[in-house]
Amino acid sequence: MKKHIMFAALSVIIFLELGMFVYREYSAEWKTYQATYYEKLAEKMNDPKLAGSPLRVNQIWDKNLNRPDRCVTCHAGIANPAFENEPQPYTTHPDFKDEGFISKHSFEKFGCTICHEGDGQAVTVAATHGVVRHLDRQLLSAPYVQAACTKCHYELYSRDLYWPEADVLMKGKQLAYELGCGACHAIRQFGTDPTAAPDISNLGSKTELAFSLVHDFSQLESEDHITRVWEWEHFKNPRKIVPGNPDAPNPRDRTSPTIMPDWDLTDEEATALTVFVLSLRDPQVENVPRSYLPKVDGHDGFLQYRE
Repeated sequence: MKKHIMFAALSVIIFLELGMFVYREYSAEWKTYQATYYEKLAEKMNDPKLAGSPLRVNQIWDKNLNRPDRCVTCHAGIANPAFENEPQPYTTHPDFKDEGFISKHSFEKFGCTICHEGDGQAVTVAATHGVVRHLDRQLLSAPYVQAACTKCHYELYSRDLYWPEADVLMKGKQLAYELGCGACHAIRQFGTDPTAAPDISNLGSKTELAFSLVHDFSQLESEDHITRVWEWEHFKNPRKIVPGNPDAPNPRDRTSPTIMPDWDLTDEEATALTVFVLSLRDPQVENVPRSYLPKVDGHDGFLQYRE
């Protein structure tokens, strides 16, 4: 009798779990976004039939990059200029319309996460936006996405080269030169190799785990314990974030405060420098195929972009 009761109970549980699975798939949030996109598209194209387009997970995948990008499942209008004034997630990608610089980067070729990082396989807001703890690299959005430009455009480290499309990165580069960051930090992109402070030449290519293993997050005001937040707060108040422990009872545990100067940076300057240090990449780690790199000429030891 007990076996029959257990069997019946397990059958009910399995049936409920299957029902929940079906319900989650049927009511997936991406379906709502995609259906709304097709409704908007039908109205713009004056073709009611488009509103009934089949809903499906859309994916960009190129074997050369070996990364799947399902972002276009929800961001369906990124390459449609007609959606320029629509809200997210339907809007056209910035600087795409009228032959903007993004239009030179084919979505079918580059995808999304080569620039924005994050999880290209996920199709929920919670797993793709904001801080997602399990990711090797957090999503880069707003000005921080400019830190990805140097994956291909190495020439941007040149002091006399300015790209208005990457204005925050350019500001960070300018500040790094003006403040003399290369006097203490090894920044191979600047041609400096001192040992007074950590080598940051490859900082942007480190995973969140690799960064967290050698940095103390206990002094952060933000609850988001990720690389870009640590760097931003460190730029704002270096000795608060790295106070050291000079009075530890055991002499072997004593550490000095950071030698990083407090430059009294504005929030905008701290953001620009954070974008800059995140742009310092290791080409071997990024492993972007040579065919994706722009045509370049030698220029004062750097690579200069040539249209």
